[in-house]
Amino acid sequence: MRTEKIAINFGGFYESIHDSRIDNMIEAYGGDEYPEYNDWENIDFKKTFKSYIEAYCNNLSGFIKSEYNIDMDFKDLELESPKYYNYSTDTILTDIPKNQIKELNSLMIKDALFLEFLKERTKSYDGYFSFYTYETALSNKDNVLVVYVLEYICNKFNQNFYFGDLEYEIELKKVA
Repeated sequence: MRTEKIAINFGGFYESIHDSRIDNMIEAYGGDEYPEYNDWENIDFKKTFKSYIEAYCNNLSGFIKSEYNIDMDFKDLELESPKYYNYSTDTILTDIPKNQIKELNSLMIKDALFLEFLKERTKSYDGYFSFYTYETALSNKDNVLVVYVLEYICNKFNQNFYFGDLEYEIELKKVA
């Protein structure tokens, strides 16, 4: 099965709903019963983020199935974090089967709300120059359409999903 490496703009971990969920979970773990969680220096954020994005993508896949009746297989998940958050935020890199990308793109180009979103996301304005125009994104230049499609779906998912249902682990650093 042929796949394509895709970056999912899920909202990142910097000052986002995802960051807040993890912070709340760490605070809930802490206290007298589990004092190791009271010191944030003990938290292995790299492993915690990995656990979170795996759970997130599993639930996102279910959301896509329920909303659009399309199976999405997110494979080989990696978190890509920018050096400086003032330019961009975290993305999830994943391999997705090309046939699933094609099916999702074909469906979404008929969705008026997505097309509205795409017009806004590809609009240039003072201080910002969009790399893709609406027309080039819609024509799938450089296979970019699915990036916008998944960002749109993640926005809907983030607004409608109860994050208490997201099962992930707060990982601790190994103490020698």
